[in-house]
Amino acid sequence: MQKRISTENKNEVIWFDAARFPYFPIEWFDSAYLAQNALLTGSAGGRGTTYFFHVNDTDLVLRRYKRGGLPGKLLNDQFWYLGLSRTRAWRELSLLLQLNELNLPAPVPVAARVVKHGFYYQSDIITERLASAKDVHNLLLQSALTPSEWEKIGRTIRQFHDCQVYHHDLNIHNIMMNDQGRIFLIDFDKCGFKHGEKWKQANLSRLLRSLRKESQRCEHYFFEEEDWNNLINGYNSHPLK
Repeated sequence: MQKRISTENKNEVIWFDAARFPYFPIEWFDSAYLAQNALLTGSAGGRGTTYFFHVNDTDLVLRRYKRGGLPGKLLNDQFWYLGLSRTRAWRELSLLLQLNELNLPAPVPVAARVVKHGFYYQSDIITERLASAKDVHNLLLQSALTPSEWEKIGRTIRQFHDCQVYHHDLNIHNIMMNDQGRIFLIDFDKCGFKHGEKWKQANLSRLLRSLRKESQRCEHYFFEEEDWNNLINGYNSHPLK
């Protein structure tokens, strides 16, 4: 990744994949600019809005880091600045680069930005959009997954766990499946490598709670406890085939 300090704003730092984008326009971090220039292709809600856009024959995803809970109501997208290496954008960008080196099914990082304002900063990250992939939560709103698809989810999670990758927010919204049935994990904010084994069961339990929560919340949700058994069977049958 190449690092560039904006000449217009000395407090703005951008990292980008110079091999693919010799020059990375700052405007690509601006959703209003993307909309005005007909580059946006869609958006998705959540803690903050995620924007999908298309440039240079590439589909990309822009995400602004947001706070959750009560702090989010007060500061929204502002974080205490403790150095570039401790910013949310740089930490996730660095982790995604490592995950890709390990050939784990995660998004490909393209660029990240940090803008410092005194003691606080704001940050964004841009990744490649996973072609034809949909989050499994939305798939379950439409139809049931097959036992083999649940097993694939379990085997994919095991791939990350075997590499000691801890996903801070392993829930059904952060699991994607493409048209070929390949499974991906997304949203690696506040994630990282973690020693030991005990946390892995807690990670799986978090995912089960999210499935049960959505099943109770949604009138039509295609999840049964047997589906979870299939996922665990896949998790225990690693390696992925």
